[in-house]
Amino acid sequence: MSNRTIALGVMKLSVAERADEADVQALDTLTEKAMVTFNQVVQNKLKIEVASFSFAGPGLTADENGYRALDFVQIGINEKTERKLAFMLIITDVEIAASSMSYLLALPSQLTNVAVISTRRLIASSEDNAPQQQLCIERLATMMLHCFGRLLNLDYSKDASNYLARVQAADDLDRMQHFSEAQHQQMIENLPREANDRYSQSSDKGGKLAFIIRHILANLPRILRGAIRANPLRITTKLPTMIAAALSVIIVLIFGGETWDFAASVSCIQLAVFMVASFLAASFVLYRAFSFRLISTRRGQTSESSVVTAAATYLALILTLICLFFMFGLLMYGVVVFVFPDPLMSTWTSDKDGANFGAHMRLVVFLASVGVLSGSLGGSADSRTVVRNVLFAADET
Repeated sequence: MSNRTIALGVMKLSVAERADEADVQALDTLTEKAMVTFNQVVQNKLKIEVASFSFAGPGLTADENGYRALDFVQIGINEKTERKLAFMLIITDVEIAASSMSYLLALPSQLTNVAVISTRRLIASSEDNAPQQQLCIERLATMMLHCFGRLLNLDYSKDASNYLARVQAADDLDRMQHFSEAQHQQMIENLPREANDRYSQSSDKGGKLAFIIRHILANLPRILRGAIRANPLRITTKLPTMIAAALSVIIVLIFGGETWDFAASVSCIQLAVFMVASFLAASFVLYRAFSFRLISTRRGQTSESSVVTAAATYLALILTLICLFFMFGLLMYGVVVFVFPDPLMSTWTSDKDGANFGAHMRLVVFLASVGVLSGSLGGSADSRTVVRNVLFAADET
C-alpha cells in the first residue's frame, strides 16, 4: 500500500437558484451525519483523508429534463483539480435527470473519479414520516459507500447485504450493511492506483508534455479500460447526424468517374497518409465537441486525473471512428460489388482497370476515410449531452 495519504472530498451543493437558508442547512446537517458512518467504514481500512466543504460557485440551471448529472461532474472536476483531491463525492438536494430511467439516485463516473448523489429520492413518498431523518442519513451513508466502491473499480456484488449490491430503489439501501474482506483487500490495492492524484511540477524534466506522456504510459491499462467501458459501438448509435453527413458525401462521390480514377491510380502510401490524416482530424473535432473541459490549477499544474480522463476519452472516440470506418467500408464494398457492373468499372476509369480487387479496396478505403472526415463535421452537431452520457455515465444508479 502507498505511504502517501490520499484525499477524498465530499462537496455539498445546493442549487443556488432554488435553495434557501433552511435547505442549505438541512443538506449540511444530513451530509455531516452521514459522513460519520462513511468515515468509520472507510478510514478503518484505508489510509485516506476525507474533507467536507460546500460549493461556493455559481448555481446550475435546469433544462427541460431537469438537472443533468454531468453538469455536476464538470463542477466536481474543477473543484477536485483545484483542491488537489483524488476523489470527489458531490451531495445535492435536487433531483437529477437520467438518460435511461426516470431519475437518478447517484452517478459514479469512474473515468473522472467524481460521483454525484441526490438526496431528493432517498425517502419514497409512501414511507412513514416519523423516522425519515435517521433513515435518510443511513441511506445517504450507504450510497456514499456504494459510490466510493465503484470509483475504486470494485465490481457489483450479488449479495443484497453488500455495499456493492445493485440499487434499484431507495429501500434497497436498507439491506446493504458491509464490504467483504476480499473487497476491503481490493480497495487497499486499488486506492493508490485509481487515485491519479499526482500533479505536474515546475521542476519536472521536460515540463508538462513529459508529465502527460509519462502518466499516459503509466496508466495505459486504466485508459484502455475506460475507453472500452465507454462502449464505442454504443457511441456510434448516438451519432445519427454524423452518419447521415458521411453517407451524403460518399454516396455522391461513389457515382463520380473521378473518384474511380483516383482509386485506380493512387498509391497505397498516399492512401494510408490520407486515411491517418482523416482519423486525426476527425478525432480532434469530436474530442473538442464532446469531452469535458479539463483545466489546470490556478498555479498552472496539470493533474494526472485530467491526463487519464482526456486520454481515455480520446481513445474511445478513436475506437468509435474505427467502428464507423469499417461500417462505411463494408457498405461501400457491397455497393461496388453488387451495384456497379464490371463493364462500367473497366471503362469508366481513364487508363487503368477499375474492376480488379485492388482497385475496389482502394476505393472503399478512400470513401470510408472521406466518410469519417466529413461525418465528424456533422457529428459535432449531435447532442453533446447524449454522447457524454455514453462516455462518462455508464454507471447510472
